[in-house]
Amino acid sequence: MKDQLTHWNHAHAAGWLNQHSETQTGFAEEVQAAIPAGATILELGCGEGNDSYFFAAQGHKIMATDFSDIVIEQNKTRWQDDRLTFAEQDISQPLEYADESFDVVYARLSLHYFKAEATQQIFREIARVLKVGGLLCFMCKSTEDGIYGKGTEIENDMYELDGHVRHFFSEPFTQQLLSAAGLQAKKVETGKEQIYDRTSAFIKVFAAKPARNE
Repeated sequence: MKDQLTHWNHAHAAGWLNQHSETQTGFAEEVQAAIPAGATILELGCGEGNDSYFFAAQGHKIMATDFSDIVIEQNKTRWQDDRLTFAEQDISQPLEYADESFDVVYARLSLHYFKAEATQQIFREIARVLKVGGLLCFMCKSTEDGIYGKGTEIENDMYELDGHVRHFFSEPFTQQLLSAAGLQAKKVETGKEQIYDRTSAFIKVFAAKPARNE
């Protein structure tokens, strides 16, 4: 499996995603409609930072993270808002935040790059940093995607194609991740939409951290 940090640093240095990142995504707008005013948000895999800035502009306090040092430095220059902080974070490692720190964890197209065991640990860490009643809102490519099964198989539902690794999420795998982390699905949606330069199949999830006696 090729080094994904090198892959993404090269992509961001070359500006491959700039044309798709001028404004907020439709998923960010969906999340904005579902979360409380003035929320504290942790974004995992912020990429070009367009959704990060959108949430800050809506009055939320957001910690926007990515493992690419190049894109984090670019974002610090590109987006300016007192409610917005950019920081490096490799989400395959323990999150650098205290228990129950955030109202919302937001992850668009950033959780589908890891083997199953690592993904399970990531979801446990997400649950740890979420406040009781807080929301995990994420979007991943699904097993219905047109490039599913193409390239070199790494493990079940995970492939490397042209140096880019993807772990495609099925609904059973998604529910398993949530259940093991103690999170309750509130909304699970599958479908297809234009993502960057092609039509992709997705799974969108809103899940809550219940009180301990629920």
